Amino acid sequence: MSTMRNRRNGTFESSKLLYSSMSRSTDVSYNDSDLANFIQENFKRRECVVFTKDTKSMENMCKCGYLQSQHIEGTQVNKNEKWNYKKHTKELPTNAFGDIQFENMGKKGKYIRLSCDTDSETLYELMTQHWHLKTPNLVISVTGGAKNFALKPRMRKIFSRLIFIAQSKGAWIFTGGTHYGLMKYIGEVVRDNTISRTSEENVVAIGIAAWGMISNRETLIRSSNNNEYYLAHYIMDDLKRDPLYCLDNNHTHLLLVDNGTHGYPATEAKLRAQLEKYISDRAIPDSNYGGKIPIVCFVQGGGRETLKAINVAVKSKIPCVVVEGSGQIADVIATLMEVEGSLSSSCVKEGLLKYLPRTVSRLSEEETESWIKWTKEVLENPHLLTVIKIEEAGDEIVSNAISFALYKAFSTNEHDKDNWNGQLKLLLEWNQLDLANDEIFTNDRHWESADLQDVMFMALVKDRPKFVRLFLENGLNLRKFLTNEVLTELYTNNFSSLVFKNLQIAKNSYNDSLLTFVWKMVEDFRRVLKREDKNSKDETEIEFSDESPVTRHPLQALFIWSVLQNKRELSKVLWEQTRGCTLAALGASKLLKSLAKVKNDINAAGESEELANEYETRAVELFTECYSSDEDLAEQLLTYSCDAWGGSSCLELAVEAKDQQFIAQPGVQNFLSKQWYGEISRDTKNWKIILCLFLFPLIGCGFISFRKKPMEKSKKLILYYLSFFTSPFVVFSWTVIFYIMFLLLFAYVLLMDFQKEPTVLEELLYVLVFILLCDEVRQWYMNGSKYFLDLWNFMDTLGIFYFIAGMVFRLHSSNESSLYSGKVIFCLDYIIFTLRLVHIFTVSRNLGPKIIMLQRMMIDVFFFLFLFAVWMVAFGVARQGILRKNEHRWEWIFRSVIYEPYLAMFGQYPDDIDGTTYNFDRCTVSGNESKPLCVEVDANNRPLFPEWITIPLVCIYMLSTNILLVNLLVAMFGYTVGSVQENNDQVWKFQRYFLVQEYCSRLTIPFPFVIFAYIYMVMKKCFKYCCKKESKELSICCLKYEDNEILSWEAVMKENYLVKINTKANDSSEEMGHRFRQLDAKLSDLKGLLKEINTKMK
Repeated sequence: MSTMRNRRNGTFESSKLLYSSMSRSTDVSYNDSDLANFIQENFKRRECVVFTKDTKSMENMCKCGYLQSQHIEGTQVNKNEKWNYKKHTKELPTNAFGDIQFENMGKKGKYIRLSCDTDSETLYELMTQHWHLKTPNLVISVTGGAKNFALKPRMRKIFSRLIFIAQSKGAWIFTGGTHYGLMKYIGEVVRDNTISRTSEENVVAIGIAAWGMISNRETLIRSSNNNEYYLAHYIMDDLKRDPLYCLDNNHTHLLLVDNGTHGYPATEAKLRAQLEKYISDRAIPDSNYGGKIPIVCFVQGGGRETLKAINVAVKSKIPCVVVEGSGQIADVIATLMEVEGSLSSSCVKEGLLKYLPRTVSRLSEEETESWIKWTKEVLENPHLLTVIKIEEAGDEIVSNAISFALYKAFSTNEHDKDNWNGQLKLLLEWNQLDLANDEIFTNDRHWESADLQDVMFMALVKDRPKFVRLFLENGLNLRKFLTNEVLTELYTNNFSSLVFKNLQIAKNSYNDSLLTFVWKMVEDFRRVLKREDKNSKDETEIEFSDESPVTRHPLQALFIWSVLQNKRELSKVLWEQTRGCTLAALGASKLLKSLAKVKNDINAAGESEELANEYETRAVELFTECYSSDEDLAEQLLTYSCDAWGGSSCLELAVEAKDQQFIAQPGVQNFLSKQWYGEISRDTKNWKIILCLFLFPLIGCGFISFRKKPMEKSKKLILYYLSFFTSPFVVFSWTVIFYIMFLLLFAYVLLMDFQKEPTVLEELLYVLVFILLCDEVRQWYMNGSKYFLDLWNFMDTLGIFYFIAGMVFRLHSSNESSLYSGKVIFCLDYIIFTLRLVHIFTVSRNLGPKIIMLQRMMIDVFFFLFLFAVWMVAFGVARQGILRKNEHRWEWIFRSVIYEPYLAMFGQYPDDIDGTTYNFDRCTVSGNESKPLCVEVDANNRPLFPEWITIPLVCIYMLSTNILLVNLLVAMFGYTVGSVQENNDQVWKFQRYFLVQEYCSRLTIPFPFVIFAYIYMVMKKCFKYCCKKESKELSICCLKYEDNEILSWEAVMKENYLVKINTKANDSSEEMGHRFRQLDAKLSDLKGLLKEINTKMK
């Protein structure tokens, strides 16, 4: 455990903290009273206490903007000094804070009135600890366009993307906070992007506005000095004509900066700049931006205040993104950025006059020089400026611009320019692969594997497959990186609880070896985490020994993690790094298909099914590549198994996943054929083999060809006979012949030789059934719980138990009824044994798919009966109630309600609904005879039922059942047959696998002589149990020479396969480019032709 703790104290711990606690707020709980006390102690407002008359005003107005009557008591009068807020205003406890609700809007937010000299640290503490805002991963300060203007559609798209970035990155957005100009549009985009989202609180839009410029601000002042919760009801009056602005209702938090003035804009600029500087300098240990919170200034349009804001940001080393085409200052900076050489004042002034003609023409020379100075200071730091063109605005242009701006600022910073790991983390966070390739992974820099481990963990968690591939190509050793601590972190803090729940459901539902192994592996990781949390002070050891599959196969464990998390592209990259790629692809297909069946989300289930099919295709294509290179090694690959996949082989996983495409490919079928025929050559005709079953001497006469010829002639004949009779196909043929003979014997006993006492033939029949029972016991012992998953095994077991039940009744020969009951049971059992013969037909290419059709059609019939039962019961009950009165015999109720309507579906017309043909001799009045109850009669002993109801009722019933329902069933059958017929060959090959494996797993002794082998096996088992203790050697996969040879060869084939895929993709892209060029040439020719036509027409 000490090793793990040391590891976590390094770079890996920082990554762990970053992703497990990326967006957090300090866990401090305050009530309303504590919050009010904190605000009143630390936040002030400013009030003018020295009246200085404004000579330009006609009224008795102070230079602070307020009338003399609006000043507080005790205000002094100043006649000589120039008004200054620091000298002439006084700080008092703030009286405006709490929650703000915008009338008729239904929106709530938080607000506070604070002095312009408020300490940034205190303000940041208010926002994070008291307002419970999560620590930002990014701050986007939006500036420009304070006046109303028509927002361009492309600009709206840029803002929409900006809000999306803020949501995905957990960012704060700073704006002016008013319902005017740029701030209004930012608020609308925030509203539009969060109106249908459940995570609206993740968008933090903080408005920083001047208190003296806010309209209707009186409603924000608290009515009393108590410390209770206060909700201010703010009215937005857009139609009100005054120089003040309304607050924007789409901002979540509002900071209203007060310097004691009224009607003076931009008084909040100083506090906003100080807050941005404080946040950018604040140390955050788990940040990807050099241990600090990244901040970027986003500029659109703007005038004097925007230029000053950019100037201050650049001096604070804050990168700026400028939107070219948005007008005014943004276009000035964007244009001057393209000027080569030294920048003269005249050039700057020319740019200002071009884009701000009215504003600049009104400026004095001193003010113009200030503008030029500010502009030149901004342009002296081009590494902090990034320009995007509004006409090129796309989905990724904003994200790329922000990431590039942050990277340029970070990489040129004196403290971080050599911090390559920090730069790489930044580019990884923003998914900028091209920048990482061009700027960091250059030929002059060598990376050690340990240097990339921290960013590799980030890339895995953030699902950055291209970065994972980049790190692997630049020297990361994946096996050294994947320690137990890393895997534990991935399977605990970065593993979905919903996936674990679905995995547990799938494991309980299907209970196969792979799902059980994967679930136990995940459970072990989670158990380690629980133990660490419980005993964090004590040192505990992770229970993964050197022999455990996780320790020996960390790459497979990582691949399984990515597959379970449904990380499509990442899992493909990791699949390329694993050993045993064919087995891994089939295992992934099996896991994904199993999870898709238990997922409640249809879309998620569909994605899992799609990814499972992709891995099945990869397995098919890779195995085809292997088989075309070396058939023998490819066939060994089919039987290779690995503990990391529950000890299953490729064939077993393909069958469990029902990957019919993999089983049906020629290489797998040739392997199955070799197993099926054993040492007999596959070129030998089946009729020759069957003929040799009866004429044994033909085997040694060269009538049958074998795959291997013995070297010693003396042993040749013995080996030929041994190879012939141990062939699974021969065993199957013997079994079929003897099973048919068994059925003939069974039929003979039932029809011609069933005596009171069992005859010799009947006793022989008992012996044969006992041998069948022994074979079923062996299969149950070998397969365990999977035995009953096979329908044919269930039929075998049912047939044997029926036979035993019939034998018990039959042996009570003294009782005639018991003897007859036994014979009846035997007759029913004969049906089961005969239907079992259908399984043998799966060996036939023509009959095999037909059996699958029958099985699926039985499912169709099952659902059809539900529909038919509705009509049948409805008609049967109505018919019985109309015709007869109070039938108490249950058997005749069943006949009338169920049996007779069922026969009517097959065309048997009921004859008791027509009074003209009704026969009273075939019914009983009293109900004491074995006849149906007579219908109700009138005084003339004629049927009482109304024929105008019963006859139409029967007609409607027979129309519904005989025409509609029966044709529906036929259509269902047609669809089922068609779906199987489409994959006729594939379905047969898949079903053939089970028959081949069944007879390959059997003892190679023909039925019924196999009984002697069973007796020998039982005696041998008992002898070993009594005399010796079995010592099982631990078989560790992938350590044998043969396994390493196969896996190494498969890795070479995998590389060839990947090269072919990439070449094919490049060829297709080149072909598409060639087609586009041809189309472009044709369009050019067409344009020329149209011009010629126009010229001639003129």
